[in-house]
Amino acid sequence: MHDVFSARVQYNDFKGSVAADQADEIALLKYLQDKGLAQEDEIVIGVRAGFNGNHGGEVQKPRIVVYLAAKGWDQVSPKKVRAIDIDMTTAKLFSFYKRFDLVMTYRGADMDGVEVDGPHYG
Repeated sequence: MHDVFSARVQYNDFKGSVAADQADEIALLKYLQDKGLAQEDEIVIGVRAGFNGNHGGEVQKPRIVVYLAAKGWDQVSPKKVRAIDIDMTTAKLFSFYKRFDLVMTYRGADMDGVEVDGPHYG
């Protein structure tokens, strides 16, 4: 069985990491509560965004799954998580983050100590 909270695709040609800072003015949880999708006693504990079978077209609506846990979980490992599918555009998804950073490298490439010539952030 695979880990629900790890990114995976069919071939895993690229793997990496992602980091995000929540937006100050708009919150994903509030958005979900306003739509009746999240309860007052829940918090957002994870988000998955992906698309499958894209053959070079622009993706307007990725598949988005939001993971919710009850408030008051022990901050180490919630005992139960509720997953919900969300229908939203890519632009709307990114509106919930003031900073977002995704880095992927080709499978098997050792990038430790590599000098980067050109723009890079982080």
